[in-house]
Formats: sequence, C-alpha cells, structure tokens
Amino acid sequence: MTTVIFVRHGQSTANLERVFAGHTDAPLTDLGHKQAENTAIFLKDYPISAIYSSDLARSMQTAAPTAKLHELPVIPDRELREIFAGEWEGCSYDELMEKYAESYTTWRTDCGRAHPEGGESTLELGARIYREIDRLLELHKGECFAIFTHATPIRLMRAKWEGYSPEELKNVEFCANASVSVVEYDDGGNANVLLCGYDEHQGDIATRFAKGTI
Repeated sequence: MTTVIFVRHGQSTANLERVFAGHTDAPLTDLGHKQAENTAIFLKDYPISAIYSSDLARSMQTAAPTAKLHELPVIPDRELREIFAGEWEGCSYDELMEKYAESYTTWRTDCGRAHPEGGESTLELGARIYREIDRLLELHKGECFAIFTHATPIRLMRAKWEGYSPEELKNVEFCANASVSVVEYDDGGNANVLLCGYDEHQGDIATRFAKGTI
C-alpha cells in the first residue's frame, strides 16, 4: 500500500487580492504561513519519506514547515504547478470577466472544458498531473509521501478518485487553502480516500473558495 498526502498551498497574495495566479509566482500571505505551520503540525505523525512540491513559491513555502518537522528536503517539481493561464495570468477576477467573459464563464461554470486564452486547457493540465502522480507512485511504491500543489490539480485528482472524467470537473469543489487529502493506493493503482480537502486543523483561520467564485 502506498499513501499519498496531497496538500493545497496556503493563502497566497493572489488569493487575497482575487487575482488569477496560474504560473505567476505569488508568495504566501502572513496568514498563509500560519496555515502552513498548522498543516505541518497536523502531519507530524505521518511516516513521510519524501516531500514534493510545485516549484512555485506559494507551494514551496507551504511545504517548508512540514519538511523541517520531518527533516526532509522539499523536492521542487514543475509538473505539479497550477494551470498555465496564458493571457489570464495576473489578471483580477473582475478583469477576466470584462476581457474574457465567455472563456472565463466556462472556467467558473464548466471548468473541465475551460481553456484560458494562450494558456493550458484543463484537460492538458489533467494529463500533466495524472502522468506525474503515476510516476511518483511508481517511484515511491509502498511508502508514504507528500505532494504540495494547487487547487486545480487537486480538484482533478479528486475527480479521478470520485469517478468523474476531467470534463466533469464542474461536479467537484475546489479544496480550501492548506487543506489535506490522504489517499491509499494499492498495487493496482486503485485509490482509497481517507481524507479529502480536510481543513479542520486550520480552525478559525481557514480560507475557502466556493465553486464558481473564482
């Protein structure tokens, strides 16, 4: 049995400012750093053997306290990045609705069929994320390891766990900042979800984004 811990990054400056970050390298806010510390404490008793993170700052910074507690390095992995949003990068949500109303409305209401102008489609992101998770599962078979990444990659993984196709992503909620999902995989790659988007360890500093609001 292989156990994988998926963690979404803590609150970033882009989250706070309601900006579509994608590959834009927005760091954590002070609150985001506190969320990362809370997540590290929550994960302290897991026998984590390796820690991977999207190479973007908000994800690497979220992984750092857990890595410190487990005395492990954070392995940066570009394949774990959020969707590349092309012309949407760095735009506020209001700007996106003004400039790209049709495609951005698709993102908000039918995310699995979205394709930011000049960027990566959700389906292309799904192919990237699924391929990389499969690689890491093979590399760490029989271990417990952690992956720190972003909202849409985890949303795509959750769709897979719940039996939805990537095109059906509208049926899956975004997870909260610094939330934890824990999944056991058998040798055949079948997933048993133990926790999904859990953020109770954040208490009154939890930050959540409802489906269709970003």
